[in-house]
Amino acid sequence: IVRYIGSIGLAATIGCAGTGEVIPLQLHAVPAADATARKQADALRVAIGAFEDGRTYQTGLGVRTHLWGGVSYFDVPGSKPADAVAQALAEYLATKGWQVIKAGSGDATDVTIAGKIQELFVHAKSRVGFTEITTKTKLAIQATNNADGSVVRMTLNGAGSEDVFWFDPEDVQTVLNEVLADSFAKLMQDTTVVNRTLRLKSQ
Repeated sequence: IVRYIGSIGLAATIGCAGTGEVIPLQLHAVPAADATARKQADALRVAIGAFEDGRTYQTGLGVRTHLWGGVSYFDVPGSKPADAVAQALAEYLATKGWQVIKAGSGDATDVTIAGKIQELFVHAKSRVGFTEITTKTKLAIQATNNADGSVVRMTLNGAGSEDVFWFDPEDVQTVLNEVLADSFAKLMQDTTVVNRTLRLKSQ
């Protein structure tokens, strides 16, 4: 396997999806265990607000180009990528020790995070002897501090690729999830908590 890594680590392969088929991908950007998880007692209470799909390409998550012609399509179950990304972010932050509270539940929160997908695309291109898988993401994140109304804005970019011998949709799914997890990690790395508000470390 030849591996090319952009800003993320990846994994992928090839299966037997037929041309024209819609291939479902589950988004679960679960991070690896590390020492950066924030203690539950000190964690922000975060509500995940609305995410919108601002891509110019809004037909699923991308395509698989077959060797002898034709394409198959990647999509999330329910065909709502923005909702899937919002849920993946909620799962990621919870794994990192933040208290994720359902938006609109009435429970007290410190920060509300909303977002916009500017780019989210996967391409699996079959060639003679291998398949090239590439993915690219760009998420605009807006975190509003409920204590003072201040806003933190970030753009999270992710990209990566891998050449594999056989195609398997689960590996494409793994690639995309690792890219998303890497992007979400930047949200954690570039912010800090000050008096139950979220701030950029550069401020």
